[in-house]
Amino acid sequence: MSILKLKRPTVDIAITCSNFEESLRFYHELLGLEIVMELDISAPLAQKVGLAPRGFHQVRVQAGNTLIKLMDIETPPSPPEHSFGAGLGWLTILVDDIEGTVKKLKQKGVEFVADPVDAPDAVGVACAKAPDGILIEFVQPN
Repeated sequence: MSILKLKRPTVDIAITCSNFEESLRFYHELLGLEIVMELDISAPLAQKVGLAPRGFHQVRVQAGNTLIKLMDIETPPSPPEHSFGAGLGWLTILVDDIEGTVKKLKQKGVEFVADPVDAPDAVGVACAKAPDGILIEFVQPN
């Protein structure tokens, strides 16, 4: 039995951006995710609930039923120094056509780690490099 009684069956994700403009360009322009909301979070609120040490601007983009909240904070943290470490590693997006998706995104300038490969639970999997060391895993399920 779950302790949580979810209002909706998805979880939103927040990303503290080291370069907000680069992140917004990647998620909105290159991946084509729609901007659904922008808001400012005051310093007192951010500090009181433990979101951030100071206020910030947030842009929310829609990926299916998931919101990706991009955080624009004054004096942002530096990007990670290496590509694999603790914390958020990747976001998975399920697609109908892995080959077509990769081809279209490459044409827009998205950099992939490798061409699509088969996986035990998928027709194909390919990971794109997103800002701040996050990978976007595109999966075409079986």
